[in-house]
Amino acid sequence: MTSVNSINAEDLVKDIRDNNSFLIFDCRAQSDFARSHIKGAISIFLPSLMLRRLKTGKLNIQCVIQNNEAKDKFSRLWETHPIALYDEKTDPATSSPTSVIGLLFKKLKQDGAHPVFVKGGFRSFEENYPEFCEGEDSDEAADKETCITGLCNLKISEDSAYGTCDSENGDPDSPSSNVPVEVIPHLFLGNAKNSADLNVLKNCGITYILNVTPNVPNKFEEDNTFKYMKIPITDHLSQNLSRFFPQAIAFIDEARDLKQGVLVHCLAGVSRSVTITVAYLMQTKKLSLNAAYDYVKTCKPNISPNFNFMGQLLEFQRSLGTAIKCSCGQGEKCSCSEISHLISGECSLNSV
Repeated sequence: MTSVNSINAEDLVKDIRDNNSFLIFDCRAQSDFARSHIKGAISIFLPSLMLRRLKTGKLNIQCVIQNNEAKDKFSRLWETHPIALYDEKTDPATSSPTSVIGLLFKKLKQDGAHPVFVKGGFRSFEENYPEFCEGEDSDEAADKETCITGLCNLKISEDSAYGTCDSENGDPDSPSSNVPVEVIPHLFLGNAKNSADLNVLKNCGITYILNVTPNVPNKFEEDNTFKYMKIPITDHLSQNLSRFFPQAIAFIDEARDLKQGVLVHCLAGVSRSVTITVAYLMQTKKLSLNAAYDYVKTCKPNISPNFNFMGQLLEFQRSLGTAIKCSCGQGEKCSCSEISHLISGECSLNSV
């Protein structure tokens, strides 16, 4: 690394004191950030399940900033202000390009930002300038640690690609999106295009349609053949989709009890509708979040619920008490026996 790519603690302190022109990213664990961090730093901790998305350059960094004020600050300033990155003992000369801090540096450069490493990392900075460090309230830190630890422990397949602020970026015109996926008998997962295709709906036996968008119209609402439910949620980190889980699950159950097909759709069929489908399997099939997610992914490989919705599913799992000790390795697809009864050829693209 050249000197242009780094700043020493003394110069950073001078900037904090005189100009405050740097955005500062703390790339350590949440608990370390809560204990103490450089004043004004933004916590950028990435659970392992999101590293692959960062490696491929598809992660929107703004979406892993939990604090709304910090998120707004980053959104306003990242293009015009330099960004100082540090971990526990940052060494620009030896930092691995595949480490969290190395990947963030690369991503920021690709996006046109101006990142630099803080030489010596937080350990050296705190030793020399403790007066420029601060910690968090213990209760607030505990709440954040509980949330982030739960997401870190998820063993969602490493090839999953969720976590953007707007995950509804699938291609509705791709061949695989022309027909919905039957996840279990009578439960179909699809997109807005499927919901407006009368031939698809008829050939799949779909008469119930769960529309998880605020603006996609219920195309056949005037046709008494179809029964609709609308959840007016956008695919954004601020949205609370979990409050609709009970109504959505009841709607799906009603259709399946009557042996009627039910289509759960959003815009691209990869985030909001997937979240509802996973929640349904968790409650009705008594599956853990890992197992339900991995099962749906075997049916529809491009699923991509946003980070916030995954957090809501984790809380839903806690309320259901369905978490189990999974013996599958980190980054591997869950192959535990709890999903073996589901994988029996039911999951398929339906021809029309």
